[in-house]
Amino acid sequence: MAELNVKPIDVHIHPFTEETRLGHGPSYTEAHDDYFGNSPEAPHYDKLSIAIDESAETFKKAGIDKAVLVNMVSYHKWGRALPNDYIAQYCQKYPDIFLGLGGIDPHIGAKPAVAELERCMNDLNLLGLKFHPAYQEVDPADKELMYPLLEACEGMDAVVLIHTGTTRMTYSKIRTCNPISIDDIATDFPKLKIIMTHFGWPWTAEALAVIWRHENVYLDLSGWLPKYIYQAEPIVFHYLNSILSDKFVYGSDYPAIDPTTWIDDFMSIVEDGYIWGNTKKEFNQESIDNFFRHNAEKIFGIDK
Repeated sequence: MAELNVKPIDVHIHPFTEETRLGHGPSYTEAHDDYFGNSPEAPHYDKLSIAIDESAETFKKAGIDKAVLVNMVSYHKWGRALPNDYIAQYCQKYPDIFLGLGGIDPHIGAKPAVAELERCMNDLNLLGLKFHPAYQEVDPADKELMYPLLEACEGMDAVVLIHTGTTRMTYSKIRTCNPISIDDIATDFPKLKIIMTHFGWPWTAEALAVIWRHENVYLDLSGWLPKYIYQAEPIVFHYLNSILSDKFVYGSDYPAIDPTTWIDDFMSIVEDGYIWGNTKKEFNQESIDNFFRHNAEKIFGIDK
């Protein structure tokens, strides 16, 4: 039976500090306060914020090697934003655990957007950007708003994490979160390293097709407990364990889900095996190692 014998890299976590809540606005806080935070198992249950020190301790206790903090910026919609400097400060305070992705609102225009990317990469030592098409009201394949910034990301070897699939973010429309838009981007920028989130549900088939087609596009399983992913889309586990074992990455979407809770739930499926084609299948060790660590090492350039 396959075991968890590597130190995981969590590619997708959110800060939940006071300044984060203020910067992200009601769409973010309502999603966490009214939905994700309702469960007593949630890290932020009955809390208005989580200090970055507490988050760092959570990931250390979970045995996580590195966790990637992401920012989301939609200034044109909310008239506020969390400065990328905060993500950099969190990473600087705990360099042993945190890496960072900045956020840029593409509506500010190509020249200031690219300038902020350069600042994120060169001055703040962040590794790339996070985009949330529904929250930011943008099609990720918009050639006027997005392409100049994506071209710059490709040129600077910046990692791009893009929300795909549905969302609990309020006041947001999910049409632009269909993973098929990522096919346009990956075709036009083949060297750009892209992580799609939340296995693209309910467009999981499209998400799988995109990672199968494109060498530098990956898929995380964040935001859902694995048992619910298995119930909804068992094909995800079969592909992770076979022809696409080099294209999936682990992400918890903390604080939506505690990293220990997510990993324990996943490993219970590994222990029991999964059903595919009316046959019980076991996970192979290489697939588990790739998923929890090696694929993320490749994306972020982390030494083994």
